[in-house]
Amino acid sequence: MRLHIEYEHEIPINAFIWIPDSEKTPLHYHASLEIGCCISGEGEFYFGSKKYSVGQGDIFIVNHTEMHIACSAEHNPSTYLFLNFDPSLLLAEDERLLLPFSIPAERFQNLIPAASDLAKVLLPLMEGIWSELGNKQEGYPMIAKGLLLQICAYLLRYYSASIDPAAWRQLTDSFSKFRLISAYMEENFHEPLELKQIAQVLQLSPSRVSRLFQEVLGRGFKDYLLLLRLAEARRLLVRTNMSVTEVCFASGFQSVSTFYRLFAGAEGISPTGYRNKYAGIAIFENEPL
Repeated sequence: MRLHIEYEHEIPINAFIWIPDSEKTPLHYHASLEIGCCISGEGEFYFGSKKYSVGQGDIFIVNHTEMHIACSAEHNPSTYLFLNFDPSLLLAEDERLLLPFSIPAERFQNLIPAASDLAKVLLPLMEGIWSELGNKQEGYPMIAKGLLLQICAYLLRYYSASIDPAAWRQLTDSFSKFRLISAYMEENFHEPLELKQIAQVLQLSPSRVSRLFQEVLGRGFKDYLLLLRLAEARRLLVRTNMSVTEVCFASGFQSVSTFYRLFAGAEGISPTGYRNKYAGIAIFENEPL
């Protein structure tokens, strides 16, 4: 079962407390990446055919492909602090931060034990994100993002040292190829783009390009293209005086009605409403294109 994750803040990160049911419910997956820490109680955490016993302080890493679910012990229910976040946050900084979340399930250890040095480092950072998103003081999205990047940098260091060097090289090679794909899309998303076109430019097969999207981001080519175009639309709405129609076409959308529908679906507000809400706080309202 695939879950759709809605983000509740200006930045695509959620932090929440969750108490699993004592009975095992159906496994699920989602495009968001996830990190969970058991802050009290006991239970089990299932990842496909893998099963981990859970105790206080244990941390679990959840990627965008593995089916998973946690359940509580009846006599001592577990409580978790969970973070989930969009992988594009990491891609925008350094694609290598996504590597720990892309290790094949059969070679991946989801559990970081409470007794490990890493778990002791990660929990305060997770709690910091929880606090920032809850209090929403000035600058909270930047602080939350900074804490998340620290967490993922520690995970990169940890997993790169624990996986077979040959397997790690194979992963990094895939990510290097994807960086070329994403760079080409960032340069050309304003224009009509097709998967076959990108494959031809980079001399890869369309099936290989498609697999790279799923391996790295857990989403398809069209979804990522939409993310790029929506990000540009948000920027233009807030930082320029272009009309909504001009923003639509400058962002790569081919139809105004489609732009309105997709923008409202992603942001929960119309393009005009978004401009009215955020234009007043833009630092460079008339930033040149």
